[in-house]
Amino acid sequence: MDEKLIKKAIKGNFKAYSLLVHSLKNEGYKLAYTILKNEQDSIDAYLQAVEKGLKNIQNLKEPQYFKTWFLSIVMNEAKNIISKNKKLIYLEDVENTRPTKSKSDNQEEKLDLERSLAKIEPQVREMIRLKFYMGYKLDEIANILDVPVGTVKGKMYTALRNMKKDLEVR
Repeated sequence: MDEKLIKKAIKGNFKAYSLLVHSLKNEGYKLAYTILKNEQDSIDAYLQAVEKGLKNIQNLKEPQYFKTWFLSIVMNEAKNIISKNKKLIYLEDVENTRPTKSKSDNQEEKLDLERSLAKIEPQVREMIRLKFYMGYKLDEIANILDVPVGTVKGKMYTALRNMKKDLEVR
């Protein structure tokens, strides 16, 4: 990210801010989608994050953390949408949407993976999604979630080990 552009945005330059958030549009949408699993809600979360970020850009102390700062806003907005809409995905609902004929192994594996992920505490689930679905590095995940890198490593290692055991049983 262009640090000069970020500094301009912090000083109130709307065009600079627009360019910055536009460059993060795809990442912001993908992050929201991994949480919400709904296209319209994901777009709403991104747009609400743009608005909230614009109102609070002057509070950003370190320009080099603009990306993680903005993506954490996106994540929080996605979580706000979940709590506002009280959208919960129950395992029974997922099973009812599975095709009854000609089940493919790939669909079964995806469902097994989603079931295994559902057993993990929400913060660790977000860590795993950020790492494996979005491709973030551990230090970036730690910045986005505002936790130490060691915590991310430890919790992810434990969760992945448990998931592996759970999936081997099936």
